[in-house]
Amino acid sequence: MPIKKSLSYLSLGAVVIFASCSKQHPETTATTPVNNNLTLAGSRIAGATMLGAPVAEAKIYKLLPGYGSSDDFEASGVYCLGGYFYVACDNMQKVPKIKSTLPINSSSNSLLSTGAPGSGSSNFEAITYDSHSSANFYIVEESANSHGSVYQPRIYKFNSSMSYTSRDWVDYYFTSANSNKAFEGIAWVYRGGNNYMLGLVEGTGKIPVLSKSSSDWVVVDSITLPSTVTFADYADITVKGDTIVVLSQEDSQFWMGKLSTTSWSIVSTIGSYQFPLGGTDGTVGTGSNVIYGNVEGISFINDSQVVVCSDKAKSGQPAYQSYKDQSVHIFTLPHH
Repeated sequence: MPIKKSLSYLSLGAVVIFASCSKQHPETTATTPVNNNLTLAGSRIAGATMLGAPVAEAKIYKLLPGYGSSDDFEASGVYCLGGYFYVACDNMQKVPKIKSTLPINSSSNSLLSTGAPGSGSSNFEAITYDSHSSANFYIVEESANSHGSVYQPRIYKFNSSMSYTSRDWVDYYFTSANSNKAFEGIAWVYRGGNNYMLGLVEGTGKIPVLSKSSSDWVVVDSITLPSTVTFADYADITVKGDTIVVLSQEDSQFWMGKLSTTSWSIVSTIGSYQFPLGGTDGTVGTGSNVIYGNVEGISFINDSQVVVCSDKAKSGQPAYQSYKDQSVHIFTLPHH
């Protein structure tokens, strides 16, 4: 088989070139005790490198003209393309398109009407892009009832203008008991002359490798994460070249590794990274609280930076985590 409106706005410049910011905010190893009653004890990767403060971040409603603090943007996935961030939200079929310089209340930012079927909550969890042949965006619906008591993820296809064209089931099955822990991430990969989609199962961290058949997405292989990656949940996956990243919302961390170029396997770990801690006022570096408690989507901007998006904080979370929710954040990566 072939390989088959209340958040501080930080340090915004006219263009997104922030390679020097890692010097301003040096990374450290996360040894400070963590105060976060959402995270499951012992699931966080020990010794993860703590990121510096974000280069820039903003609430999504503050970026889009005409919206206010009462408007919800439950960001669950993000993809960086052509100087813009495309954000999937699980409460709507529309997609925020945000300029990478994060201009506030700017006409450069827009909310794209995709024409996707349905109304109200979309259950959209992740977004990726096929840049090889005919350019297309893909957004995954975490799971939907396909027949009887069976639930399956469903991948929506959009053209390069983010207009809906089709949707297909993924040949991967859940029940009503675990359907809300289904696909949280997808990443498009072109390899060996073939197009593939990597999924990410929220509850288990399994990474099925998918190929498109005439009628649906079928599982052709799988990728197993290293045994050291034992997150409480698995929120998103992104791939750049042979570098793979897996994000955890509950642990406020992400893991980065290298994919084999000849098989669907991990050949090495690059590192594990902790989002910065902060105070009960949401300020980075002033306390030991997990303030990035809703990170749901991640995408590379370039080799040294990632963009991250955060979902809406739930009522049971610490109040200080709402300072960073429903937002877009830009972080500089440690050298590797």
